[in-house]
Amino acid sequence: MSCFGHTTASGSCTPKLENALFEDLLSMMLKIKGTDKNNGIHQHDKNFSAFAASLTAKKILGSGETVKFDKVWTNVNNNYDPSTGVYTAPNSGVYQFSCSVMSGYKKSLRVFLWKNDRKTVAVFPGNHGHDMATLNMVLELKKGDRVYIKQGGTEKYIYTEAASNFSMFSGYLIR
Repeated sequence: MSCFGHTTASGSCTPKLENALFEDLLSMMLKIKGTDKNNGIHQHDKNFSAFAASLTAKKILGSGETVKFDKVWTNVNNNYDPSTGVYTAPNSGVYQFSCSVMSGYKKSLRVFLWKNDRKTVAVFPGNHGHDMATLNMVLELKKGDRVYIKQGGTEKYIYTEAASNFSMFSGYLIR
């Protein structure tokens, strides 16, 4: 007789076999998810990269200033540098980036997502109150490429509150 692909003499699954099958299934699920029950991060994750950071204080940005999101929530493999605001790709691949920003009250703000020395997309939250805008972008990067958020135009008032973290920047390796 067969019990989930294992042949048994009695014709039924024993608790020991059921437990072994469950452990195998759990192990496969954890490997797919990218974690291992023994050490938290699976070996292939040393190539993974992800970060999330927020701004802790409102600011009037200088012309062309890179925004330094200084409160780091996640920084898997430390590829985001909060002192510069720059993320450096550890490997070639496809990456997802997101940035949400809030403008100062009745003030305007315009920021761009930059890849190396090239603008990609921008957001302009407006100037009617504390307005928000979000950008999302998928970029193909080579090892060493740099991604960051930079002020553009004459709109320069970025707002946040330390307890609320309204303005943030994040990214991760998709594959």
